[in-house]
Amino acid sequence: MTTQTDQLGDTIQDLRNAADSALNSGTADDFASFERFVNEVEAYARELQQSMWGDEARTAISHLKAGKPLTADDHDVIRAFMISDAQAYLEHENDFNNWISEFKRLVTDLEKRANNIDRDTIADFRGVLKDTIRVVPDIRNFYAEKLRVQKFEEALLSLDDASRKMLAQVMTEQIRSSKR
Repeated sequence: MTTQTDQLGDTIQDLRNAADSALNSGTADDFASFERFVNEVEAYARELQQSMWGDEARTAISHLKAGKPLTADDHDVIRAFMISDAQAYLEHENDFNNWISEFKRLVTDLEKRANNIDRDTIADFRGVLKDTIRVVPDIRNFYAEKLRVQKFEEALLSLDDASRKMLAQVMTEQIRSSKR
């Protein structure tokens, strides 16, 4: 019988094969298929993480519901359930400075091109616009995840009865649900 982590290892090998296939074919359809697959793997990994933290989560949930003070372990498990993905993303993201540099370069390029637009240069201008449009979601996502972590950390330090109950309910649903 294979364990869930063994299954994840097998799935990652399948993911590698799908990535290689997409890179070799170079088609949008193969990358769309890969994107769907990697989203499925992320959902599986999230469920696996929740099952790995299940016992500790139940303890934290009981503390939340009972109004007991939360321990450092409770805070850790709540973070694991609620923001650990964002924390890890922020820690491991290594292209952010490149995105910012590229964004600045593109905006400067657009500014320069805007003064000399004619029928022969409008397509190039639009191409630079498309490139700008491409980089903005990465930057926005980084800042959104950073804000998510900050707001959560602030909220975790000032839980009132209503937010404790809501947090307990969310965590309970995550433990029970195969999908959140």
